[in-house]
Amino acid sequence: MNQSSLLSIPATILRDLQGLLADMRLHGIKKSVAAVMRPDAPGSWQLLKYLVIGGLSVFVFMGVCALFRMLAIHGFGASYDNHRVFWNLLEITVGFIPTNAFTYATNRRWVFVAGKHHPRKEFLLFTAAALLSIFASEIVAYFFITHSSIGDFLIKIAVIVVSTVVNFTFRKIVVFSR
Repeated sequence: MNQSSLLSIPATILRDLQGLLADMRLHGIKKSVAAVMRPDAPGSWQLLKYLVIGGLSVFVFMGVCALFRMLAIHGFGASYDNHRVFWNLLEITVGFIPTNAFTYATNRRWVFVAGKHHPRKEFLLFTAAALLSIFASEIVAYFFITHSSIGDFLIKIAVIVVSTVVNFTFRKIVVFSR
């Protein structure tokens, strides 16, 4: 993305926001918000919804990871100190499963226009994108764990950033694009 494209994003968002306000005056809040929540809403709404759902996915991911860590330490006697790489990579992998299901359901309903593929194939492509992103994220996590003193929480933030970029690009181009 070049600099002029980046500069046009705020103008596009402002234009879409003005359109929403005008639409609200004409049709009311309920109908206007319903139009924004449709998957075929203008691009800036699509991006905003993707980021909001991504934020909710972060809570799902972090919650599952925290629950797994608690169970691993207290239930199985796991030692994150002695086997940090193993337990962190396992934790990230376990966190991926419910997060992927949540993200698929919400993205399909509110962000992207579904229907390019049969739902089963769409889910498999969506999951393939997620697996690609988790693989890239695991490499990043492994690198940070073995070559830096970055804490586990910041490593998960790096994993989320890598995952978001890979997933949005793949999903937009391959899974849901018409």
